Amino acid sequence: MKSYSQTGNPTSRLFLLKSLFAGLNKKCILTDSEADFGAISEFGEMILQKKIIELHSVGDFFTIPQSEHEIFLAHIDIFRTEKNLYHFKNKENLKIERGSTRKIDEIIEQLLENGFEYDPSLGDTFTYQKTGSILSVVGNDVNIVHQIEWFDTEIDAILMQNCMTKERKFLNEIIFPKKNTPKFGDEKIHDTAPLNTEIINSLPEILPNIDFYLIGCDFLQEVSLLKKFAIAHFSEINSPENEKIGIDFPEIKSIHELIAIISNNKNTPIFYTRNPKTLENFLENNSLKNITIIHSNSRKIESFELKNDNKIFKNIPKLLIADDILGKIFVKSRKSDSVAKNLDLLISLSPGDFVVHRDHGIAKFHAIVKKQMGELEREYLELHYAENDKLFVPITEIFRISKYMGDANVTLTRLSSKEWEKTLTKTDEELQKIAESILETNARRQMVQGRAFGRFEAEEERFRGDFPYEYTDDQLRGIFEVFADMEAETPMDRLLSGDVGFGKTEIAMNAAYKAFLSGAQVAVISPLVVLAMEHYESFVERMGKFGVKIALLSRMTSPKEAQKILEKMKTGEINIVIGTHRLLSEDVKWKKLGLLIIDEEHKFGVMHKEKIKKIRAGIDILSLSATPIPRSLNLALSGLRKISLLTTPPKKKKPIETIITNWNENIIQAGIERELARGGQVIIVHNRIKGIESLKQELEGMLSESKNKAKIIVTHGRMRGDEIEDRIHDFKEKKYNILLTTTIIENGVNFLSANTIIIIDPEEFGLASLHQLRGRVGRRGDQGYCYLAYRKISLNPDEKNRLITIANNNHLGAGFEIAMRDMEIRGAGDILGIKQSGKSKDVGLPLYFRMLEEKIAELKHEKQTKIFTKIELDLSYIIPDEFFISELDKLNFFREVENIDNIEELETLEHEFLQDDHNEHIENLFLLLKARIIFGSFGIEKISKNGNFYVLDFKKGHTIYELKNFLDAFDKTKNMIVVSPEKIRIDIKNFQNSRDFLQAILNEK
Repeated sequence: MKSYSQTGNPTSRLFLLKSLFAGLNKKCILTDSEADFGAISEFGEMILQKKIIELHSVGDFFTIPQSEHEIFLAHIDIFRTEKNLYHFKNKENLKIERGSTRKIDEIIEQLLENGFEYDPSLGDTFTYQKTGSILSVVGNDVNIVHQIEWFDTEIDAILMQNCMTKERKFLNEIIFPKKNTPKFGDEKIHDTAPLNTEIINSLPEILPNIDFYLIGCDFLQEVSLLKKFAIAHFSEINSPENEKIGIDFPEIKSIHELIAIISNNKNTPIFYTRNPKTLENFLENNSLKNITIIHSNSRKIESFELKNDNKIFKNIPKLLIADDILGKIFVKSRKSDSVAKNLDLLISLSPGDFVVHRDHGIAKFHAIVKKQMGELEREYLELHYAENDKLFVPITEIFRISKYMGDANVTLTRLSSKEWEKTLTKTDEELQKIAESILETNARRQMVQGRAFGRFEAEEERFRGDFPYEYTDDQLRGIFEVFADMEAETPMDRLLSGDVGFGKTEIAMNAAYKAFLSGAQVAVISPLVVLAMEHYESFVERMGKFGVKIALLSRMTSPKEAQKILEKMKTGEINIVIGTHRLLSEDVKWKKLGLLIIDEEHKFGVMHKEKIKKIRAGIDILSLSATPIPRSLNLALSGLRKISLLTTPPKKKKPIETIITNWNENIIQAGIERELARGGQVIIVHNRIKGIESLKQELEGMLSESKNKAKIIVTHGRMRGDEIEDRIHDFKEKKYNILLTTTIIENGVNFLSANTIIIIDPEEFGLASLHQLRGRVGRRGDQGYCYLAYRKISLNPDEKNRLITIANNNHLGAGFEIAMRDMEIRGAGDILGIKQSGKSKDVGLPLYFRMLEEKIAELKHEKQTKIFTKIELDLSYIIPDEFFISELDKLNFFREVENIDNIEELETLEHEFLQDDHNEHIENLFLLLKARIIFGSFGIEKISKNGNFYVLDFKKGHTIYELKNFLDAFDKTKNMIVVSPEKIRIDIKNFQNSRDFLQAILNEK
C-alpha cells in the first residue's frame, strides 16, 4: 500500500484516484471524513465518470451489482455498527425475482423482520408502503424506489425509479440487505465506538474482488489493519513516511481569499466546474488572468488527462479549485463594500447545520426545495424543528435565518409552543442591561474632557519612513484611524485586532510616537512578563533613535531599578514605560500619562481589569488583540468600541507547514536536525512543568549523535522572572539552539531565528493557543515548520477535528477562521471584553449581536438601520440552477443579496444575470429586491394581498409625519387609502397583477 499526503481538497483527491483506478476490480473508497464523503458523493460521478454507489452498512457489500461501471463509497463508521462476524458473513438478504410466486404479505413480513419500517411517504431509507397489489420499497438509498407489482400471487414486474435523475428501469431481480443495525449517519451511532477489527481483518478474504482506497482514517487505532489491504491511502496529515503530492490547498471561505490566492500564486490556477460561464464572468470582472477552466464533461476530462501525460500523478496541478470549494463562496462579481457585511456571511451554511430563525427559533437546515402552488413556483429553505415539525422559509427571506453558534448541545425549538417567544423576551431583558451599560460608559467617556494630541505630519512621516518593511494597506489605514481618534477632544477607545504577525505592534508604536511628540507619557501593559520584554526590545530598537526614553517595569525588575524608574515617571524623564500588571500598583505615579496601550486585555484577571478601568478615564486607550475579529462583526460592535482590523498579511511571509504526527523519535529527530543543519533554532512546547527536565534528558539522548550539537535551555512559569528573562535572552542570542518551554511564550514573543516548533500533546490545547504558538516561528520569511506530536494511542473526535482544523488552516490570515471556531467555544463576550451570559447560547451569537445592535440603536433613539420588508404577493421568482455552481452557491447568493442596500448595485447585478435575455422569474426576483430596499427605507414591514386590496403595513409607532413623507413620494395618483398611520390599502382593480402593482408604485417615486 502507498500513502500520499498534501493531496489538496476532495476534488483533487478524486483526480488522483482516477489516475490510480485501472483494471477490472471493483473499487471501494473508505473514508472517515464527512467532507470527503459528501464531496465524492456529489462530484465523484463527474470526475471519475462512473456511478457512485453509497454503502450504508456492511451488508450492502453483498448487494454490490456485477457491473464494473460503479465505484462504491463507504464511511468507516459502518464497521462500528456490526457486532457479530458470523452474522456479517451470513447476511440474510431479501431477494425478490420477477416471475416468482410469493404472496405480498410474506414479503412484507420478511421486510419487517429485516428491519424495514412502514412509511406511507417513503421519506427515509429501509421503508415500505403498500397500495393495492403494488409494494413500494426504499432500501439503503432514499432516492431510489422499487415498485413490485403482483398479478395474483406472481410477481409480475419490478420497476426501479430514481427520484433525482428521473431514471426508470425494469429489473428481473432486486436484493434488499437486512437492516439489523443503524445505518451510517444515524444519530444513534457514536464514532467513539470501536471498529470491529475482526470484520476488518476478514475483509480481504470475504470480499476478495474489491480494491479498497482510504481517504483520511489517520487517527484510528485500527488504521494499520486497514492499510494491510488498501491499495492507496490519502492522508490528511503530513508525515515523512508519506509521498507528498504537493497540492497543499487551503479552504477558501470568502471571495477576497479566492482573489488573493489566485493573484499571489505562482502556479497557473486550474478551475474545474460545471458552470464555466459564471467563472468567466467572475474572472473577467476581477481582472484575473492566466487561468485554465475545465468544464466537467468527458471531452475536457480527457484533455486534462492528456495534459498530465496520463501517468500517475505526473504534472498534477498545484492549484486546483473546483466546485466543492467554489460552492461554499459567492463567486459572482460584487462591489467590495457589499461583501461580508455581517457575521453570518463569514460562516458557511450547509444542509444539516443548526440555524436560528428570528421568529421561530432553532432548527436544522435540511435543503433548498422548490414548491409549486397553483401557477406560482418558488424556492424555500426547509427547516426541521422539534417533534418533526417543518417550516418552509422563502429563500428571499434568508435574512431571517442565521447559523447557530453557541452551545454544542443545542435543543431544537418546538413550533407549537411559546418557548421561543419567552427566550427572546429574556434575551431582550439581558441585552437591555448590557446596552444601557455600554451607553453609560460611552456617555461618561464623551463627558470627560480628553486631550487632543497635536498633528506632526513631517515627524510622523519621517518615523514611518524609518520602518524597514512595506506597510500593508490595513496598517496604514489603522495608523490614520488611530491618529484621527487621538487628535479628537474626546478620549480614544479603539481595539486593534489582527492575526499573528500582521503588524499590530508597529501601529501601536506610531501611536506612542505621536503621544511623545505631544509631550504625553505612554504606558504599555502586557499580561505576560515575556511579552512585556518583547515589546520593550521592539520599542527600544524602533524608537530609541528618535530620542524616546523607554523603560521596562515588571516583577523581574530589581527594587532598586524599579525605584529609579518610578521617580523618573513622576518627573516625566521617561516617555514610555512597558510592563506587566506591576504598572497597576498603587506606587505608580505619572507626570502626564496620555496614552495607555493594552495588549491582550482579555488575558488579565478580574482584579487587574478593575485596576485598568480606574486609570482609563480621561486618557486615550489602544487595545491590541491577536484574536482576529471578522471585519463584518464591526457593525454589531459599533456601539461597543471602535475597531481597526488587520486582515492583510505582510509580503514575503510564508504559511507555516503543519505536520500532525504521533510521537515518533525518528520524525522528531529528523525535524530538529533539519532545522539545526540550516542554522536555525527549534522551540519545543511541553505544557507540563512536571517532567520537563526528564524530557530534556530524553531529547539530549535522542540528539547525542547529531552533527549539529543540540544545546537545550528550559523555561517555565515557576521560574523567577529574571531567570526567565535571562534564558529567553540567551536563546535569542543563539547561545542555545533548542528552547524547551511551556506556553509562556505563546503571545507576541518573536524568535527571529526559530523556524521549527514542536508542540507535544497538541490535542490538549485550544485552537487559538495552537495558532498563536505556531505563529512564533517563520517570522522573517523563512519557511517555518510546526509539528503537532500527540502521544495518545488514539484521539477522540473533538481532538482529531481540532488538529485537522489547525493543520488545514495554515494559510496567512487563517486566524479568522480559527477565531470563529474559538468564538463558538469561548463565547464572543470573553474575546471582546463584554459581559455575556448564557442567553447568547440560547439564541446563538449572530442573532445575539444583531439584537444587541438593535437595542443600542433603540436606546439612542436612532432610526433602525435596516427594515427587511416582507413581500407576500403572488409572484413566481426562481433563478435557474445553471446560474450557480452549486446549491451552496445559490444559498450564499441570497445571503449576500440581503446586504445590498442601494438600487444601482442591485441593477448591476440584475444585468449580470440577465444580460440581454428575458426571464420573467429573474425579473420578478429583482423587482421584489428593489421594492424591499425602497419600501424598507420608508418603514414598511410587510406588503400583502388581502381580498380586493393590496395592504402596506408600516412599523409599529409609525408617525403621521413619516406617513406624509411616504404619500408625498408615492401617491401622486391619489389611489392610496390611509387606514391608520401604520396601514395603507390600495384597490386591486387599478392593476393587472401583482407585478404591475409593484412596478406602478415604484415608478410613482
